[in-house]
Amino acid sequence: MSAAAALTRVDAPAVLMGVDIVESDRLARAAARGGEVFTRHVSTPAEQALGPGVAAFSVKESLIKAVGVRPPGFTWHDFEAVAAPPPGWAARLLEEAAAELAVSTGVPLTGGASYAVRGASARAALERLGPADGVPVGVARWGRGDGLFVSLAVVYVEEEGVPS
Repeated sequence: MSAAAALTRVDAPAVLMGVDIVESDRLARAAARGGEVFTRHVSTPAEQALGPGVAAFSVKESLIKAVGVRPPGFTWHDFEAVAAPPPGWAARLLEEAAAELAVSTGVPLTGGASYAVRGASARAALERLGPADGVPVGVARWGRGDGLFVSLAVVYVEEEGVPS
């Protein structure tokens, strides 16, 4: 079943997806120009050990695209890499979508992390996902090759009672 087909199943939770594709050199130049200030601006101290480092900018851009907007009050820290694994259904959806994106871009998406979604971005995600009892969370995959950095994010509401 393709990622698109998985989203049309009646019992499937609602999800938001976002993709970011950027030239690797551009990303490296921005990180080098901004240095430690750039790193602190984009990444929280807790996620710097877990997350994708310089790639955090592109990964968080894909999360922003999934949410649909940089809402008033947005900060880059609205998204924070966490050590918790996604539920089975979200991991399967992400892997399938990552495989499709890798085929279309020629870039294997080999990195990955789960993300807490907080603040203004959490409110924006809930507005797009509709009424739900739970908190929005995200999962992402990323990779680089052929001069590109490619990231894919899925945002969904983690609800009690949703099967993994």
